Amino acid sequence: MTELMDEAEMRQYNEQARRSGMLTIKVPPHYQRLVGEEIETLGRRGGPLYRVAYPTTERMDLRAGHEVPDFVEDRTNMPAGLESVLIHKYRNRALFLVTDVCAGHCMYCFRQDVLTDLQGSELPALEKRLDRVIGYLRGNPQVTEVILSGGDPLSVPFGHLKQVMGRLSAETAVGDIRMHTRNVAFAPQVLSERVCELLGRHRVRVYLHLVHPYEIAEPVIEGVRRLISHGVRLYGQFPILRGINDRCEVLERMIRTMDDLGVNPINLFVPDPINHSAPFRIPMRRLLSLMDNLYWTTPSWSNAVCLVLDTPIGKVRREDITGWDGESGIITFRRQEKTVTYHDFPKALDVPGDLETLLWKG
Repeated sequence: MTELMDEAEMRQYNEQARRSGMLTIKVPPHYQRLVGEEIETLGRRGGPLYRVAYPTTERMDLRAGHEVPDFVEDRTNMPAGLESVLIHKYRNRALFLVTDVCAGHCMYCFRQDVLTDLQGSELPALEKRLDRVIGYLRGNPQVTEVILSGGDPLSVPFGHLKQVMGRLSAETAVGDIRMHTRNVAFAPQVLSERVCELLGRHRVRVYLHLVHPYEIAEPVIEGVRRLISHGVRLYGQFPILRGINDRCEVLERMIRTMDDLGVNPINLFVPDPINHSAPFRIPMRRLLSLMDNLYWTTPSWSNAVCLVLDTPIGKVRREDITGWDGESGIITFRRQEKTVTYHDFPKALDVPGDLETLLWKG
């Protein structure tokens, strides 16, 4: 069988990634097994799951121009004294960076700049960060929803997770707790009975970040069913990624599989134009075409899923487009009297994923 990646390749990539402010390779055993099955079937590297977790030859070399470290400008929405702890972009909700740790690192991660900063510094103890967050929320009672993110909030010890949930519920005006997790794909064993019971008790809305139907393996299915058995409400959102899920057939299978499991698909994301994102990006016209094909070829219950782009002014959709210069590739979005520009991915660099490779199980 073709190797996942030999030690010399991994060491060379990790050294280059550190110099470039990118995440190093980190693939937990469960996901290694999935990638190993993919390589054994295809007889080569470069399938969709491999591209999620391991670098391809274009990872460092392909650039699209107009790439930036942090397109959504998270740092500008971090309140004073809560840098690297809380992001408050929307009036009634805030995002709490519970940890800087993930079970695995995604090659396409759109928060690499912020996350590498977090990992490069020594974070205060969670209790101290939580004290500051609670104090801020008390002073801003308009914040009624808190999103637990990071890193991955399901990477923290159970006792810490219990403390976060309990204090948010008891000491603030927060009525809705939301959790974003990718660990369900990388390490589904995190969805233990006691974790699922805790999430159900606090009526947490869990957003599962799954990007390909083959990630929804049996341990993931068992974890999802365990969450549902405890009354946890589940949602799905993921980016459309070139060479991973950028065919209508793959997207439809994702949406159907999530629906069959009781996971409500919400958003499909446009990849952020950040440094070294070119291997995963797709021109806007092809993204819109994929969404149109989904709309016209799938059942009506699946049509509610939206294509969104996360920006410094918040999430925008196709109906927010107010200008599109085909020659320069600049697309202008306007939302709530605010404007943002987006540099489209060049069509000349777009090599769509091969369907037989993307759906190698058939």
